[in-house]
Amino acid sequence: MRPTVTVAVLALALAAAPATPLAGQAPWNPAPSCLSDWSCGPNRAPLGLYVRAVDDGGRYVSLEDGSVWEVEISDRATSASWQPGDFVGVRSIAAPRGDYEHLLTRVGDLEQRAAVRLAGRRAPAFRTE
Repeated sequence: MRPTVTVAVLALALAAAPATPLAGQAPWNPAPSCLSDWSCGPNRAPLGLYVRAVDDGGRYVSLEDGSVWEVEISDRATSASWQPGDFVGVRSIAAPRGDYEHLLTRVGDLEQRAAVRLAGRRAPAFRTE
């Protein structure tokens, strides 16, 4: 019975000890959210937004969060068919095409994809519906 008492006392001592960092360790702080900041890092949660405008024959796609994306030349015919109000998914490309490190995906009658890079920002125009 002696080992049982020792284990019980040790368990109580550990449970009562404060959970503080060891000497030399910084306290744990959660990472900031990257859902609306495109420069936050390569790993982001899946994101989808509505198209605000398609300009210059599909060269630029503006989304409701104010981001303006330049479409890679081979995908411009695809993005030229997109309309304001279309919903597109935004994600990183595992094997980017040069500077075009993100992919816009529009799902409708058929799935359409366009490789893009962030070209700039405008004032956001979030939907109110």
